[in-house]
Amino acid sequence: MASTRRTSSPLPKSLLGSLTVLCSVAIFLSSSAIAQAGSEAQLKGVAPQDLPLYRPLQSNPSQWQCLDGSISIPFAAINDDYCDCPDGSDEPGTSACSGSVVGAAGGQRNATFYCANEGHIPARILSGRVNDGICDPECCDGSDEYDGKVQCPNKCAQVGKAYRKQKQQQENIKRAGSKIRAGYIYEAKKQIETLQAEITALEVEVEVAKENEARKQEELSRAESVGEAIIEEKKKSPLYATLKSHQNGISALLDRENELRKELRKLTDLLDDLSSGYNPNYQDMAVKGAVMAYRSWRRGGELDAEDDDEVDEPESVADSENEGDEAENDEAVSSPGTMEENIKLQKLMEEGDWPRSKLRDMAAKETLELMEDDLTKGAVADQEGLLFRLHEYLPEPLVPYIDSFVDSFLDILLKTNIISGVKRSKSSSSAGGTESATVTAARQAKNEASQSLRKLNNSLDQKRKQVEADPAKYGNELEWKALEGKCIEKNMGEYTYEYCFFGHTTQKPNKGGSNVRLGNFDRFQPLDESITHDGDRKEEFFKRQIYQRGQRCWNGPERSTIVDVQCAMENAVLDVFEAEKCIYSMKISTPAVCYPSGNETPLRSDGPPVPKKDEL
Repeated sequence: MASTRRTSSPLPKSLLGSLTVLCSVAIFLSSSAIAQAGSEAQLKGVAPQDLPLYRPLQSNPSQWQCLDGSISIPFAAINDDYCDCPDGSDEPGTSACSGSVVGAAGGQRNATFYCANEGHIPARILSGRVNDGICDPECCDGSDEYDGKVQCPNKCAQVGKAYRKQKQQQENIKRAGSKIRAGYIYEAKKQIETLQAEITALEVEVEVAKENEARKQEELSRAESVGEAIIEEKKKSPLYATLKSHQNGISALLDRENELRKELRKLTDLLDDLSSGYNPNYQDMAVKGAVMAYRSWRRGGELDAEDDDEVDEPESVADSENEGDEAENDEAVSSPGTMEENIKLQKLMEEGDWPRSKLRDMAAKETLELMEDDLTKGAVADQEGLLFRLHEYLPEPLVPYIDSFVDSFLDILLKTNIISGVKRSKSSSSAGGTESATVTAARQAKNEASQSLRKLNNSLDQKRKQVEADPAKYGNELEWKALEGKCIEKNMGEYTYEYCFFGHTTQKPNKGGSNVRLGNFDRFQPLDESITHDGDRKEEFFKRQIYQRGQRCWNGPERSTIVDVQCAMENAVLDVFEAEKCIYSMKISTPAVCYPSGNETPLRSDGPPVPKKDEL
């Protein structure tokens, strides 16, 4: 049986040619892609994310355009150790373009060398440090010295392990510190709640105090009206007129007495001069008798005609031998001396049971007070000290406050039996200048009500200021408020430095001497002034404080302190030094800047933060 062969019909020549072309193109594209991928993978100093920038031009696969777009160079010229591009972007893996104005001097990343640092974290170094014979620690994999001149071992495993350990420790500190910070926030919140409750209570007390003051003012006004009517009625009485007349008479007599005292002193001065200058040798018996009589009167005797005769008689019969001695004796006795030696004059000047001060006070005293006081009580009251008459020396607006203080002070003395009954003069705006006991009591009650209202208002204002916490000062969550007023310090050998939150910084000598104030809290001020307390980088805002207006340096400015803050589990002063003249640099640590990560336990609104179960 004959076999038959089945044959296929041949393909058309046109179709066969098309397939041949397609295969050639595919092979070319695959080769180009493989070559391009190999070229990208072999580019030293280029970060993986930057490899797409180092692809040939699609229009001309053999060319590459500099990153600044200025010129195109052969793709093979990349990393050929010759700087072709003005921006130095063609030599990422060599130091050829380290002097590029646009690249190296401009600080652009195309003037840097990328170190992969597998096992650690990538890094960049300046391209001028590539193959310089030094193993740069930033490139722990040793890739910066690939020319073989220096063997740089790959230390990334060890470095990465140490780095991760340190990072974990910092993270642990941050996590623990953030919980303490959460406690600060909770404490500040409770402080605010307590203050708000106190403010609410004070507002009620203030309203009650206002009503009480208004009521006491009305009572005082009524008492003053009644008191004025009573005073006017008393002024119409005969007793008032009599006392007023007697007071005027006393004043006139005191004035007359003053004149007589002056004249008496003048006369005694004249007679003293005559007695001192008299010469007994003139034998003028009349003058001698008058002088001797005055001398006797001056010594406390009487001055009359009989005394003159008694004095003159022995003088006339004395012999001449005794005249000289007698004259000398008279001269010694008659010496005027001081006014205190004039016994008779002193007796005349004595005031007796009614001293001039007592009479003067009686004449100056309000007539209505004389009507109410008996003379004995009046004598005691007239001896009041300055404490009871302060209103006479003070401005009118201060008088009510001083009267209230004196009354309170006297009440304490009376209750403790230090003094017995006291009667004192009160200031008054009434017509006669005298208040009744009812008006005095009403005025004191009104003053006490006003004083109580002032104290409540002051306390309310202070608490309102405390509750209006500024986030730029106390933090966005008021985490700093719980630290206000607390102080920490560090002994640095010669000095101990003290830091008080929102207070002051102080230098204390350890070997005696005065403390020096280095500044008072002024504000938070980050290095980058564009950072705000509520912006994207708000955590950095609270990392630096400025303390100003400290004690002035000798021939210099006021001292100030720049305080840098870092996260830690406790509040502590870490270091202090004088960075510039009169400007101190201080480093402190506090949990207040330990901000929680995204996976931290949030702060509960009803209590302090509660740790996760695996942390119990």
